[in-house]
Amino acid sequence: MITRTAALILCAAGVVGATALVTRAQSTTRPGEPTLARVWVENRLPSETIPVAIQATSAPLRVQLEPATVVISNAGRQAWDYRSMPLATGADPARALASIGAEGWEAVGVLQSGAAGVTVLLKRPR
Repeated sequence: MITRTAALILCAAGVVGATALVTRAQSTTRPGEPTLARVWVENRLPSETIPVAIQATSAPLRVQLEPATVVISNAGRQAWDYRSMPLATGADPARALASIGAEGWEAVGVLQSGAAGVTVLLKRPR
């Protein structure tokens, strides 16, 4: 009976130790830090391959598919225009935002302005 209990405890300790070793590979030095991004692409047949070329430029990221199924991308930082729009209390926000949304503006935040209403923060690509 004692050997069976000892074997179970030893097995449980082994599982806990193995789990700690596996999770240690994905840990970071500080909470909230991103882990190292690793992607594995496995193509089983030559017809499944898709060549990818990433070029570092200052332009926004754009992807185009060419007839030969080559993916070309340009990595860059997106520039934004920002604008704020006050909305009176009781006003229909959908109606107010529909017209400005047609101009390419996107609501990204709402600030409480007091009893008079709220202010909506908007952005759109330059």
